[in-house]
Amino acid sequence: MFALDAEFLNNDPGGLHVYLDTTAARNPGLIRAAARLHAEDVLPANTYVVDLDAIKHNAEIMAREAQRAGIELYLMTKHYNRNPLVTHAALAAGIGSTVGVETADALYLSRFGLPVGHIGHLVQIPRGNLRSVLTMRPEVMTVFSVEKAKQVSDVAVSLGQVQDLLIRVRVAGDIIYPNEEGGIWEHELEAAARAIASFPGVRIVGVTTFPGTLFNPRTAQVEVTVNFAGLLRAADRLRALGFDIRQVNTPGASSAIGFDVVAKAGGTHAEPGHALTGTTPQVLYPQARSPEKSAIIYLNEVSHLFEGKGYVFGGGFYACDAPALIGDDTKYHTSEWRPHAFVGRTPETIMDQKVPVDKGSFFGRVNNATDYYGGTLVPDGPADIRVGDTVIYGFRPQAFTTRANVAVVENVDGEPRVLGIFDRALNLLDEQGYPLPDTVDRVRDLLAAAGR
Repeated sequence: MFALDAEFLNNDPGGLHVYLDTTAARNPGLIRAAARLHAEDVLPANTYVVDLDAIKHNAEIMAREAQRAGIELYLMTKHYNRNPLVTHAALAAGIGSTVGVETADALYLSRFGLPVGHIGHLVQIPRGNLRSVLTMRPEVMTVFSVEKAKQVSDVAVSLGQVQDLLIRVRVAGDIIYPNEEGGIWEHELEAAARAIASFPGVRIVGVTTFPGTLFNPRTAQVEVTVNFAGLLRAADRLRALGFDIRQVNTPGASSAIGFDVVAKAGGTHAEPGHALTGTTPQVLYPQARSPEKSAIIYLNEVSHLFEGKGYVFGGGFYACDAPALIGDDTKYHTSEWRPHAFVGRTPETIMDQKVPVDKGSFFGRVNNATDYYGGTLVPDGPADIRVGDTVIYGFRPQAFTTRANVAVVENVDGEPRVLGIFDRALNLLDEQGYPLPDTVDRVRDLLAAAGR
């Protein structure tokens, strides 16, 4: 089904443990290209670097596998800060549409003429943003309450349209992560659905949860979570009440090796995000045979040395490393994460020196301090680290939460080409780092030239 390189499969059968190692094994050209472009002062510190060719590879595999399994995909774009070049490439490769995790996602997607398929999950749409979001004509919008459905209906009626809704269902025992609480309880579903059905501007067409699937490192497989069973019950109950339920949306560690799992369990939609950038947990375990290629690294620079540590510029450090707030997700925990970074001065030698990183500082804020610096280098022996050195990290990013740049590059194994460097607000930057005032026109021209 999938073609995987032998070198990757021959790595540590217990798992590579860190995304940096996976990237070095599966896409060393990306690391070398980033180091070269930084050494040449083309790419600045505090920049996520995305390999567009690897993005296309991953998207093509996922689109093909989803079609084979018989499910549809919404692409989660927040991990790479909703970059339009990356999103367009994934859609052009066959992924159906996008999911906006919050209002800002939808606004940035729409700004560049990209479609919004699903909006409102995991974050509800504020009342004042409903009009602008509904004019984007999303395929579905998730609601957590009758009250929010009424707000959506009122605005939809004023626009002369009907918005299809998914209900986020909650069941006792569900896995819920921090700051993701919310939804309609299973025992209140019938009453809530009847109330929503009375609103003229909305129509219930499905249900959703998170996480619906997760990767189990002990079995090396994507598996359905406890949430999935409750979601299926909810869908059946709504159908029995006469609702035309067309979506059973089950995001969670979505990737090519899990689409069959979703389909066979009764799901209709998955929402890959980290799979596009090759940063799902399953890529750490060669025995999982996950085909997605590493497509993103985080580039930074040594600011200064002090008391045996190397301090690196802050602003972009974030990694997904939180256990469930409610419910038991322990069987899905991967091996303990041990952050490291490659440190060097040339693309030829960048991977020769791998330095441990202080895990606390990696998350940007220590003792509630401003993250002026982060990802502190703490060598456990003699190390050649100098001010201005290139530092490259590999981890599961949430770039939309940071103030980092995103650079999109191609041809990393040859003469690397930078297609654009974007700031946190998705403005293209000029050579001096200033935002270009005609960003939207420039990007739309790039997308038109790329075609679809």
